[in-house]
Formats: sequence, structure tokens, C-alpha cells
Amino acid sequence: MFETIRQSKIVMVFLLGLLVVAFVFVGVSGYSSFNDKSPTVVELDGATITQAQWDQAHEAEIQKLRESMPQLDVKLLDTPEARYATLERLLQDELVAAAVRKQRIVAGDLAVQRALRDDPWLNARRDASGNLDVKQVREELAIRGMSDETYAAQLAYALAQAQVAQGLQTTGLATRAAAKATLDAYFERRQVQVALFDARQFTGAVTVSDADVQTFYEDNKTNFKAPETVDVAYLVLDQAEIAKSIEINEADIKAYYEQNKSRLSGPEERRASHILLNLDKGATGDAAKAIEEKAKNLLTQVKADPARFAQLAKENSQDPGSAQNGGDLGFFGPGAMVQAFNDAVFGMKKGEISDIIRTDFGLHIIQLTDVKSAAIKPYAEMRDTILADLRSSQAARKFAEVAESFSNVVYEQADSLEPAAKRLGLTIMNSKAVTRQGPSSEADVAIWGNPKLLEAVFAGDAINKKLNTAAIDIGGSRLVSARVTAHQAARTRDLAEVKDRVKALLTAQKAAERAAATGKEALAKWRDGGTDSVANVSLGKSVTVSRDQAGTVAPNLIAEAMRVSAKQLPAWTTVDQGLQGFAVIKITAIEKRPETEASQAAREVQQFTQAWTGAELKAYLESLKARFNAKILVPKPATTPVAAG
Repeated sequence: MFETIRQSKIVMVFLLGLLVVAFVFVGVSGYSSFNDKSPTVVELDGATITQAQWDQAHEAEIQKLRESMPQLDVKLLDTPEARYATLERLLQDELVAAAVRKQRIVAGDLAVQRALRDDPWLNARRDASGNLDVKQVREELAIRGMSDETYAAQLAYALAQAQVAQGLQTTGLATRAAAKATLDAYFERRQVQVALFDARQFTGAVTVSDADVQTFYEDNKTNFKAPETVDVAYLVLDQAEIAKSIEINEADIKAYYEQNKSRLSGPEERRASHILLNLDKGATGDAAKAIEEKAKNLLTQVKADPARFAQLAKENSQDPGSAQNGGDLGFFGPGAMVQAFNDAVFGMKKGEISDIIRTDFGLHIIQLTDVKSAAIKPYAEMRDTILADLRSSQAARKFAEVAESFSNVVYEQADSLEPAAKRLGLTIMNSKAVTRQGPSSEADVAIWGNPKLLEAVFAGDAINKKLNTAAIDIGGSRLVSARVTAHQAARTRDLAEVKDRVKALLTAQKAAERAAATGKEALAKWRDGGTDSVANVSLGKSVTVSRDQAGTVAPNLIAEAMRVSAKQLPAWTTVDQGLQGFAVIKITAIEKRPETEASQAAREVQQFTQAWTGAELKAYLESLKARFNAKILVPKPATTPVAAG
């Protein structure tokens, strides 16, 4: 597979150049080449993450999405929430990097070299003969603001990071008994009756005077503020829009197809049969030894007479999904099975029988029955995908060329966006009532969800002198320059402006209070043995609820019904639903979870182990936050930008 690399001196020199810094692992702050003057957004002992690092990391994620899904509108993913999630991932990376430095973990030479040779992004830039297009790689890295060394260091970092987490990921243990006990308790079923006191039914009994409205307004003035806003005109230089205007010659598309059709066809598939003997991970003792001896005996039999494999699988395999088919698993591609099983199958020759393979499911004996090479996809099927790739590649180059001109014009002629719009054929757009927290319209989130752009339009020169902002990278291969056209200072709205809203809020609050008081009164009566309805509300019919089955009962009520202790029945609990009202819940009976099939139980053990390991890893990261005094210095954005009322 790597014969071409070994034979090509140019490519070898390139790879060796990538490896220069890969062996000195220094974490996020070490391999970055960002501007040191960029504001700090995360602090932790011995390291920081800057706004520039955050921006580039988010841009890299957007670019990966563009490459993997060319038709996806990545603007929808370039939101404040998505950007903050990138920052949280960066912090996790830096925490692990700090742990790596403390433990002096270094990615080995061979491991890094293997990672470079197997890297999907690099391999996608090889021709049909396997030669790496070094020039293209360097150009595309430059567009991302990365060098050879940075890219290699990131791969080395990922390897070292994996080593830190590997201890937790490989020690997560869960026996069938432990998983069953936990899941049976979690998915226990309960018989409940629910009474709902809807706040709306009490609205008619609520009286709100003008004095009440005045008092509520005075006590809650901060809730009735009109935020500072700006109206803005802006230009967007968008690589995706540039791509739409690029024409690709049909001959070039066909030539690319001919050079890459083998790679574009995807991986081969393999067909295998197996005999599975269930054995819990880490099991010891006489029972485990007996199973291991049985596996050895079966292996001897199938190797002596491979034709008997299907018969022995039917008689002995404990995989209910394949045993009756002679152990046949059908065709599957790389990564479809657990790692040890996958490695064995894709390292075998057709007709070969493996040694005993151990996984979390037990002991396997595998026979590779067939190999199906990927079918070469016809040109007609691949044409549109290739066209999108070629357009994206050319658009990236053109974007890099035009970006400098865009930046220069909006800066040099800062009193208007018209010159840049005319020179580059762009359309000036407008947004109204943009706040420091974001846009007033969902349609504008993709642009005004960017904190750097918001900071720029609320800067002194932008507001007071109405000058263009600098060209700002907002992610997704987009540059924006904006110009404030109007500014409105923050103020507290007069009562006259919000009186109806104040009255509605106060009425809803008082109705909810009445609903809660009535619900508590009903609970006291029912708990003492009464059965009469209260305020025309009575306990509903008995229904069965559980965490894994949706029904007519709201999820938050199910969660409370399952949370409350039920040692003595009937058990009672309540849920205050705020302005919606109040609920009373009566638990009358407990039901055991139905028994699960063997195949489902096996999957649950695996999922339980993964969940347990994930919880351990999360707890480990939290401990690192405390250990290194990690702090994110920017506020977490609201889930959905909402216009100030």
C-alpha cells in the first residue's frame, strides 16, 4: 500500500519534514502559530487558549464538514452554540495536553509515521498511483493557516491524547450481572395516577389591579429593558458562493474520475462466519477455563475439517443472530465489527480460519468465506460529487486570492461599502436591531452569531464615525465587513409600552400560584384517603410508566415518578411546573422490567460499558479542570437567540 511512498524521494522528504516537530509533544499552545496578542478566552495553569486559536479551530471543523458533506449548508452550523462547543473541545484538548506534559507521554516515531501514512485527508490527495500531491497539500494547508509542521504536530497530539484516555477506555468493565442489575433498576416500571392542575383554569379567578401592575413593573424593571442595538449594512465574501460561479470543463471531470475511480469506489467488503462462546470480560475460575477448553476443541475440529464449520456453528455458537445460519454474518465493511474481530477478519485470506479471538462478547472462531472488492462506480454516478469537489478546491484558491483585495478595499475606503461591492460583485445586505448578544432575526444568526463581528460593530469608531469594520473571518470560509447605519442606546421601557405584557405575566404568575395551592390542598385530602375531585380535578386512570417507553404522561412527570422512593406504597410526589401549573402523582405499584433476549442483553452490556467508560472519562476531565484551575472567560451563549421583548 505504501510502496509508492518508499520509492518516492520527494514524498519521503516531505513526510520527514512533517515529522520534525512531531516527536516533541507540546499541546495546543505549543503547536499553534497564532498571534500572541489575540485576546485570551481560556486560562489554565501554564497555558491559555486565545480568540485566534478558537477561531481557527472552529474554521477547521467547518472545513472538515465542507469536505465530507459538500451539499451541507455549513452556515447553519456556524452558530454561537456551535462555536462555544468548539471552545469546550479545545479546553478538553488542552487539559489532556497538560496531563500529557505532566506524565511525559510522547507519540513514538513509528506511531506518528504510521498516522501520517494512514491519514485519510492526506490519502485523499493521492493520484491513482498513490503518489501524494505535495503542492496541493501545502496549498490547502496554507488556506487553513497551517504549515506542514502544524499538521504533523496535530496528528502527534491526537496520538498522545489517545494514550492518556486509553487507560480509562480499556479498563471500563461491566459484567452481565452488573449491567442487568443497573438497567433493570433504571428501566423499572411503575403504575401511577396523575392529576394536572392547569394554571389556565385559574386565570378567570385572578384579579390584577393597576396598582398590582405598577408594583410588579417596579420590582422587575430589569426584565423590561430595551437593549442597545445597531442597524448595519454588511458585505459577505463567501467561498461557497464563489464555488457556485466556477465552471469546470467536462474533460477535467472525466480525467479526475479516471485517475481516482479506484479510490472513489470505497472499501472492499468481507463475508465471514463465526462460532461464539459467551464469556464475560475478565472472567476467571473453573467455568471460564471450561469455556476456553471448549473453544480450543472446536478450533481443532474446524481446522481439521473446515467443511464442518457451519454444522459446528449451528450446534455450538451462542450468537442467536447467526448460529442457525451456520454462523454466517453476511458481508460487512471495515469498522462494522468490534476492533479485535475487525482486525482478524481484514487480516485473513479467503477460506482461512482464525485462532481464538476474544472480544467483550466472548470467544470467537472466525472463517473468512468471501471477499468482495468495491465495485467501480460509473462516471455518471460520481460526476456530481467530483464536480463539487473540484469546484470546492478551485473556490478555495480563488477565495484566498480575493480575500486580500476585499480586506484592503473595506479598510482603505472605510466610509462606504460600495467600492468593495462594485469591485468584487457583491451585494450589500442589511440587518436591523442587532444586539450585543446577537441578532433579532433567526435568519441573521449565521452572520451575527460571531462574537468578533459583534464586538467590531459595537466598537467606538463603528458607532460614532460609522466606519467599515475590518474584514472579519466569521468561519465557514467567510469574511464580513459591516458598517453601522443607526444606533439605539439601551434603555428601560416605560410602563405604558409594556403594560399589557406586565399584566399578562402577573396574571399568569398568580394563576400558577393558585394552581399550586389547590394541588397541595388536593394532595393532603387524597393522602388522607379522600377520593373527591378538587377544583374539578381528580386523579387520572392508572397507567404504566418507565424511562424507556414514551406514553401519555409528560417526560418530566415520568422522571419524577421514577425518582421518588417507593419503599412504601402508595407513594406520593408533586411537580411544580411553573407558569404551566402543578401536578400530583400517586405511585401505586412496581413492576419488574421484562426479561430481554440474549442478543439484546449482550448489546446492553456493551452499551453499559461504553456509558460507564464515558462517565469515567468525563469525571477525569472534570478533575483535570480543578487540578489546572481551568476557566472559560467568555459567557456561554443562550440556546436560542431571542429578541428582547
